[in-house]
Amino acid sequence: MIIDKVNDILNSHSSNTTLIELCSYIKKNIHRIPQLTIDDISKESLISKGQVSKCIRRLDYENYEEFKNACIEYLDLITKRKSFKNPHQTFETNVMYFTKDIIKNIQYTINHIDLKLIQKLMEDIKNANKVYLYAHGDVRSVCYNMQRELQIYDIQTIICDSDFNKDYRFLDNDILIVLSTNGNSFHYNKRIIKRIRESNVDQWLITCNKHITLCQNQVIIPLLDEKYSEYIIKYIIDILLLELQN
Repeated sequence: MIIDKVNDILNSHSSNTTLIELCSYIKKNIHRIPQLTIDDISKESLISKGQVSKCIRRLDYENYEEFKNACIEYLDLITKRKSFKNPHQTFETNVMYFTKDIIKNIQYTINHIDLKLIQKLMEDIKNANKVYLYAHGDVRSVCYNMQRELQIYDIQTIICDSDFNKDYRFLDNDILIVLSTNGNSFHYNKRIIKRIRESNVDQWLITCNKHITLCQNQVIIPLLDEKYSEYIIKYIIDILLLELQN
């Protein structure tokens, strides 16, 4: 996802470069980019057109059109975010209904998920030399929580870059865990799917979308109501991490 790439660049570079300047511009103006030409961006950002094109390729887009489509994809996804708040209800009433619904949805998931498969994944994590985590969008934040928790127990954990572009040197006892709430990010970027499938490493996929077939091992999270998918997948990760406390 474009915003993940931009954040990766901004978080990992301290010195001011043309790429940093363009990423800062993209982050501030991503809502406008679908209406802008590459010349518009060059003029507004005070970066030459040639340098803009070069930076776009460094973000792993072949051309400006592909970059603009990635911005459109991101904007499309955030406009589809579910709203849980009823503006005609009080804050207290909204909290009550949300809590009631989320408990009902969690209970449904726990009653229908294969907990033995989650235990198997946790055993693989405990026995791994290194754990690699990969995700896009909102669920990417879960990777940072997993990394923090796993490192408490001396389990080496690496969060893969948002394009899965780096040359990761997987060893025989490493595992790669891919998180995807609904698979939309993979739908938009077939190249990432190809890179993951071609990686010579034991792989696990955790997703709420039963129609995705990506990794050798998959944990499919059953849902009662799809609008709670992001909350449920985070809950399942918390359940997974409980095993570390044994």
